[in-house]
Amino acid sequence: MSRKERHSRSSGSRKGRLLEGTSGSLGSANEEGGAKLPPRRKKFPSSLHKLNKWYYNLLFVLFLGLVIFLFWYGNKFSS
Repeated sequence: MSRKERHSRSSGSRKGRLLEGTSGSLGSANEEGGAKLPPRRKKFPSSLHKLNKWYYNLLFVLFLGLVIFLFWYGNKFSS
């Protein structure tokens, strides 16, 4: 497929032209009913929720530590 055919804005579906231009692997696998690939999100799951959980747990522990320290500091110097 030439560059002109690939990038032209003429009528016709681009998907059809791309499938015609492929030499086998993607076009023929889908037409023959071959196994579909899983979505990228399932194959490589994000660990962002785990990182968020650690971050909020750390903030909570630091806040509790600050509160405990302030109570201890207040009791130490109030008497």
